Amino acid sequence: MPYHIYTTKAIVLSEKPIGEADRIYNILSRDLGKLQARAIGVRKSISKLRGSIEPFSLSSISFVKGRDYWRLTSAESIKNISASPCIARPLSLIEKLIQGEEPNPELFDVVEQFVQSDEYDNEMFEIRMVSQILFHLGYLKESDMSLDKKALVNAINEGIQASHL
Repeated sequence: MPYHIYTTKAIVLSEKPIGEADRIYNILSRDLGKLQARAIGVRKSISKLRGSIEPFSLSSISFVKGRDYWRLTSAESIKNISASPCIARPLSLIEKLIQGEEPNPELFDVVEQFVQSDEYDNEMFEIRMVSQILFHLGYLKESDMSLDKKALVNAINEGIQASHL
């Protein structure tokens, strides 16, 4: 039976070791949404995927859908993202808020813009990123996006509280 290979831009949110050489990755992809994919043998030193599929990396990733799970077939790194807390916390929030495999290309595009920028140390960077994530997931209104810092932080906190995290 032939398999269809899906190739899309993706951001690796997290990883978990499985067995001796495999890993399960939580990935936010542009075309497939958030998904879990298994990489077979990726922890071996000879793995072709090893350097291209690290947490907090933007990559072009190819998958096949198996009966029980997605399997990574190839990956090409586009950008390794700094593991700064200003990036790690919003990406962790995405991982917690999104359930299921539903594409959200608008959210992916916004997150990609943030991770492509080099302004991680900017005081408002994390606040703006989290507000955009919550807006695209429906927890903030468009009018909240133009608030001052203090009011925006309050709106973010209310949005997170509304999500029941």
